[in-house]
Amino acid sequence: MNPNTQRQQVLFLWMEDSSLEGRIVGWSFFDGADPSADWTEVPYRSGVAALADGWRLIQVSPLVSPMPGHEHEASFLKHEYLFERIVDISHG
Repeated sequence: MNPNTQRQQVLFLWMEDSSLEGRIVGWSFFDGADPSADWTEVPYRSGVAALADGWRLIQVSPLVSPMPGHEHEASFLKHEYLFERIVDISHG
């Protein structure tokens, strides 16, 4: 990546299950050139759709089994996927 001509964008997607084809239940977007940039609506139907749009999958959260007796308690969003893409600085 050339920092004079390109910037990194990072996209976190949380899915309802461990499948990249699953429904997105949460997301967070960061743009290296515009810290205030935000997406107010779900950006994709699935993680597969993000891949098809040019995002690179760089991290997947490990699958963690709940402790016995805690299977039905609310917790953090467990199925996190981290994507990145490199775009030209002139890209809107």
